[in-house]
Amino acid sequence: MPQGPGSIRVGVIGLGFFGSHHARHFAANPAAELVAVVDADAPRALAAGLRHGAEGLSDHRRLIGRVDAAAIAAPTSLHHAIAADLIDAGIHVFVEKPIAATVADAADLVARAERADVVLQVGHIERYAPAYRSLAEQVRALKSISCVRHTPWRGRAADVDVVLDLMIHDIDLALALAKAPVIAVEAAGTPVVTGETDVVGARLIFDNGVVASLSASRVAAESERTLTVSETGRGLKADLSRQTLTVTPDSGKGSTHEFAPPDNLAAEIAAFLDAVATGGQPVVDGRAGLEALKVAEMIRAAVSAETTRTGVMDG
Repeated sequence: MPQGPGSIRVGVIGLGFFGSHHARHFAANPAAELVAVVDADAPRALAAGLRHGAEGLSDHRRLIGRVDAAAIAAPTSLHHAIAADLIDAGIHVFVEKPIAATVADAADLVARAERADVVLQVGHIERYAPAYRSLAEQVRALKSISCVRHTPWRGRAADVDVVLDLMIHDIDLALALAKAPVIAVEAAGTPVVTGETDVVGARLIFDNGVVASLSASRVAAESERTLTVSETGRGLKADLSRQTLTVTPDSGKGSTHEFAPPDNLAAEIAAFLDAVATGGQPVVDGRAGLEALKVAEMIRAAVSAETTRTGVMDG
C-alpha cells in the first residue's frame, strides 16, 4: 500500500468538462502524484498532460503497472470496460456516477473489486455537500423525502437519459437517508431535446414506510437543487446550490444555517485517496453505486411502462 505524501500514483481517464476538474484536483492534492491523463482525443490528452506536469495518453491500458489508482470520467457506456481492465490489474478505481451503464455491468465491477481487494468508489458527489451532511446527521424520525434537481440544457451527457445523468444523485441520497430497500416505484417522463428522457418525476416507496418524491429535468428554465425531508415534529430543507439548511419545527418559525462555499470534488478526491492509503471503506463504495443504479433502472422501467400505457390510451 502506498505510504507518505504524494506517494499514490494516479491516472485520470476522460478529460471532458468534469474529467478536466479531476485532473486539476489530483494534480493539486499533496497525497497524490498525477502520473498520466488519458483521453481518446490524443491532442487533448497531451495538452492536459503539459498543463499538469503529467504524461498524455490515449489508451487507459498504458496506465497498468504505472499507477496505484485511477479516476474514470469517461462516458458512462465506457465505465465497465475501462474499470474492469484497471481493477483486474490491481488498480484502485474512482468511477464517476453512474457506476456503469447496466446493473449487470455494475455488479460485475463490484465483484471484481472485491476479488482484487481494491477500493472502488463511485462519484456521488452530493454526499460531500455540507448542507446534505448536516441534514443527514440531524434526521431522527424520517417520514418523507422530496428531491428537486433541475438545470437548463447544457448539451452534455446526451449518451444517457436524465435518470442516469441527474436523478441518480438524488436516488443515492434518498437511499442513504431511508436506509431501506425500495419496494415500489411510480414514474413518468418525456424526451424534450434528445432522444432520451429529459424530464422525469418518480415516487419511491421504501419497505420501512418512507416515501420519496424525485423530480429531475435537464431542460428547465432555471437551476434548482433541493432536498427536503419531513419527520416527526419538523421539516429540514437543504439547498444544495446555495449550501443552506433550513430547519422548521411544526409549531414555529424555521432557522437557516449557511455553510461556507465547499469544494465537494476536492473532498471526494481526498476521501478516495485516504481510502487507498489506509485500506478504509469509501463513503460511497461500489455496492452503494450498484444499489443506486438498481433503483434508477426501476425508475426507467416505470417510465417506459407509463409511456407505453399512455401511448396506447392516446391512440
